Amino acid sequence: MKKLKKLNNNTKIELINYVDSDNNKLLKQFEVNSFGLNDEQVEVNREKFGGKELKPARFNVFLVFVKSFFSPFNIILMAIDAFNFYEYVSDPNTFSLVAAVIVLIMILASGTMAFIQEIRSHLVIKKMITENKKTSKVIRNISYNYKSVDNANSIRMIKEAEVIENDELVPGDVIYLVNGDIIPADVRIIWSNNLYVNQSSLTGESFPVQKKDSHDKEFESHLSYENIGYMGTEVMSGSGLAIVVATGQKTYFSLIDNKVKEKRKSSSFEKGIKRITLYLIAFMVAVIPVVFLIAGLQQGDWIKGLLFTIAIAVGITPEMLPIIVTSNLTRGYKQIEKNGEMIVKNLNSVQNIGAIDILCTDKTGTITSGEISLDKVTGVNGEKSEFLENVLYLNSYFQSGFQNPIDSAVLSSKIKKPDVDDYTKEWEIPFDFERKILSVILTSKKDKEIFTKGAVEEVLKVCNRISINGKIEKLDAKLKKMILKKTHELNIDGYRVIGIAHNVLQDEDVEEELIFYGFGTFFDKPKKTSKKLIKNLASKGISTKVLTGDNEIITRAICKNVDFEITKLFSGAEIEAMDDRQLHKAVVEANVFVKLSPIHKSTIIAALQAQGHVVGFMGDGINDAPVLRESDVAISFSEASNIAQDAADMILTSESLMAIENAVIEGRKSLANMLKYIKVTVASNFGNVISVIVALFLTKEEPMLALHLLLQNLLYDFVMFALVFDNVDEEFLQKPRPFTTKNIIWFAVINGPISSIFDISTFLVLIFGYKLVPFQGSVPEGSTNAMQFHASWFVVGLMTQTAVMQVYRTEKTPFIQSKCSMSMLIATIVICLAAILIPFTPINQLVQMSTPHWSFIFVALGFVGTYIVLAQLVKKLYIKKFKEWL
Repeated sequence: MKKLKKLNNNTKIELINYVDSDNNKLLKQFEVNSFGLNDEQVEVNREKFGGKELKPARFNVFLVFVKSFFSPFNIILMAIDAFNFYEYVSDPNTFSLVAAVIVLIMILASGTMAFIQEIRSHLVIKKMITENKKTSKVIRNISYNYKSVDNANSIRMIKEAEVIENDELVPGDVIYLVNGDIIPADVRIIWSNNLYVNQSSLTGESFPVQKKDSHDKEFESHLSYENIGYMGTEVMSGSGLAIVVATGQKTYFSLIDNKVKEKRKSSSFEKGIKRITLYLIAFMVAVIPVVFLIAGLQQGDWIKGLLFTIAIAVGITPEMLPIIVTSNLTRGYKQIEKNGEMIVKNLNSVQNIGAIDILCTDKTGTITSGEISLDKVTGVNGEKSEFLENVLYLNSYFQSGFQNPIDSAVLSSKIKKPDVDDYTKEWEIPFDFERKILSVILTSKKDKEIFTKGAVEEVLKVCNRISINGKIEKLDAKLKKMILKKTHELNIDGYRVIGIAHNVLQDEDVEEELIFYGFGTFFDKPKKTSKKLIKNLASKGISTKVLTGDNEIITRAICKNVDFEITKLFSGAEIEAMDDRQLHKAVVEANVFVKLSPIHKSTIIAALQAQGHVVGFMGDGINDAPVLRESDVAISFSEASNIAQDAADMILTSESLMAIENAVIEGRKSLANMLKYIKVTVASNFGNVISVIVALFLTKEEPMLALHLLLQNLLYDFVMFALVFDNVDEEFLQKPRPFTTKNIIWFAVINGPISSIFDISTFLVLIFGYKLVPFQGSVPEGSTNAMQFHASWFVVGLMTQTAVMQVYRTEKTPFIQSKCSMSMLIATIVICLAAILIPFTPINQLVQMSTPHWSFIFVALGFVGTYIVLAQLVKKLYIKKFKEWL
C-alpha cells in the first residue's frame, strides 16, 4: 500500500501563551508598563514582535504566458513549424507556406485561449471579491497609566480610540471592537460587554460565540479559546477592548493563507496530459531513426531519405493535440457558464470535475443554507398555539442584545405576529452563556408581562407551573423529565430546541415562578437542490462524503433530511488515532466524518487520492481553503470567504447546486472528445509507420511526397477539429472518467495495423495490378506513373482515415446506435469528397499529382467499406477483452 504522507499538524501556535495571562503578565509579554502604546513603543514592538504583512497571491502574467504557450508539445510544434518555414524558403511552394502558417495558427490559438481564460478568471474573481475592512480603532498615546482594564477606565480608553490602517497595527496595541468590525489580527480580549463574534468562516458553526476576558473551558482546539479573537472573524454584537498578540504571518489565519499559496500538486488531468505527451514524443524518437535507416538503405540516397524521414516525422506529429485539448476545455467551460450559475477559474478543472468519483463536502453553507429557520412553535403535547407564537415573537422583537440566528429566524418566519404597538418595553434581562435565557418585560393596556426564551433545561429552572392543553398545572419532576426527554428526541432529529415561558407580573420585575408553555424548534435548512444533487451524482458514479466540523447529532439529522444514508461515521479524534492502513480503510468505508479540523479534512482527501480516487471538495469557509487546495477540483461559492474563492477552481454563483451535475456532464463530454482524437491519432500513427516501412521494402518509390503528406494532414485535421463539437454516447457520461493512458498502447497495437492492411493492399494493387511502379524498383521522378501512384494512395489513405472516424468515435454501431454531430458528419463528407476531387480533377496539377485510373475509385471505395466493417469487428473484440473503448 502506498505510504500516505500526512499533512503537518505541528505548526507552532503561540496563542496559548496569552490565554492564561493576567493583565500584569500580558504587559510583561510585550515589555510595556501599561495598556496603550506610545509611538516609540509601536516602533520597538513592530521590530521585535511584528509579523510580515499578509499579501494576496500575486498574479504573474509572464509565468501564465509561458505556461500557456510553451508547453512541451507546443515546443515540438514550433520546431516542426520552423522546418516548414525553412522548407518554404529553400523551395518556395504554396502548400509549404500554408502548412507552416496553419501550424503557427494552431500554436497561437491554443496558447491564446489558455492565456485569455487565465486572465479572464483572474479579473472576474478580482472584481467579485470585496476587500474586508482595512481600518481599526486603536488606543495609543494616552495619558492614563492603566495596568488593568475595568468598566470605568474602559470608557476613557474607548474615547481615546483613533482609526488607523490595519497594516499599521503591532503586537501590544490595544484595539476597540464593535458590531460589524472584522477582527484585523489575533487578539486577546481584556474587557468585553456582551461581545459576540461570528467564527463560522473558521469553524463552520453558524451561531456566534461569546468572547470575554477569561477562558474557563478545557482545551478542545486552538479555535475554542473564549478570550482570543481570530483574524478574519466578525463582531456580531456588543463591544470589547483587546490587545493585539499576533499580526500578519504570525496569525492563525496565516497558517491557512500560506497553505493556499503553496504550489498546488498536479491534478489527474495534468498528469494524464503529461503522460500522453511523453508517450507521443517517445514514439516519435523511437520510430524516426528506424524510418531514416530503412529509407536511406533502400533508396541509396541518404539526403533524400533524411527529407523523407522529416516529412514522416511531421506527418506522425499530432499537431492538433494542443488545440483539440484547449478547444474541448474551452467549449466545456462555455457550456458550464452558459446559464450564469457557475464561474470556471481553472480551465483544466473542466475535465477534472468529469473525472471525480468522490465529492467531499462541508455541511454548513454547502449542503445546508447556513441559515437557521424556525420549524414549529408548539405546546408540550405538540399542539399549536397563537398565544405561544406571540410570546416568542415579542421576545425576539423587543430584545436588544445581539441579533442571533434564532431571533432572525423568528422575526422572518410565517408565525402569527402580534401588534407590537400594543406593547411598551420596560426592562430586559439579557442572554448570557451562564444563564442561557433571555427575558423581556413589556406592559400593555392591561398587564405587565414577562416573555422568556432559552435553553429548555434553564427555562425549566425558572418555572414552577406548566400549561398543558390550556390548563395550568404544577410543574413537578415527572413533567420536567418528560419535557427534557422530548427535547432530547428533537435534538436527535437535528432540531435546535428552545423553551418558551411567560407570566403576568404584579409589581416586581422577577424572572422566576414562570409558566412553561412549550417549545420552539429550529433547523439549518438544507438547500433545495441538495437531495437531488446527491441522488443524481450517485447515479453517475460519484459518491458523496460529508466532512464537517459539526457534531454527530446535528450531522446525522441533516443527512436524514436530504435522504443521505450513512454507511459509517468517524470523528476527527478517531481519524487522528488511526495508522495508515486503518485510515485507508476508514475513508473508503465511511461517508460521514464529524468534528473535523482542516488538517483532518486534508488527511482524508489525501488518503482517498492515495488509493487512486479523483476527489472534489466543496466548501466556503476560511477553514476550507487549504482543503480546497488538496482536492483534484475545488468548488466554492460567490458568497464564500475571499480565501476560499482564491483556492477554488469553480465558483457557484446561484443558490442551486445543480450546476455541479451539469459541470460533471460537460467535463465527461470534453474528455470523450479528447480521447477520440488521442486514441485514434496514436493508432493511426502506429499504422502509418508500419505502412511506410512495408512500402519502402515493396518499392523504392516514395509512397507520397512530403507535399502530399502535408496536404493529407491538413485535410484530416479539419475532421479532427470537428470532434470538439461531436456528440457523446450517454453510456460514457454515466460513470467517472479520469484522464488515463491505460491500454493506450494496446489500442494502438491492435487497431493501428488494421489501417496498414489496406495501405499495403493498395500498394500491392498499384504495383501488381495497375503496374504504376515496379516491385522494389523506381520510376523517373515526375513521371505520370509516379504521380498516379501518389494520387492513388492519397485517395485511399485520406478516405480510410476520415471514414473510419465514424467507427472509432463510439463503442456502438455507427449511424445506427450512435449518430455523430452535424459538424462531424459534414466534415467527414467534405473531406471524403476532397479525397476524390483533388486527384481526379485539374486541381491535381497544383499538387504534383496525375489523375488515377477511373476504375480505381471503385477499388478505393471497396477498401473503405471493407475497412469500416473490419474496424467495427475488431472494435467489438477489443471491447470484449478490455471492457472499454475510449
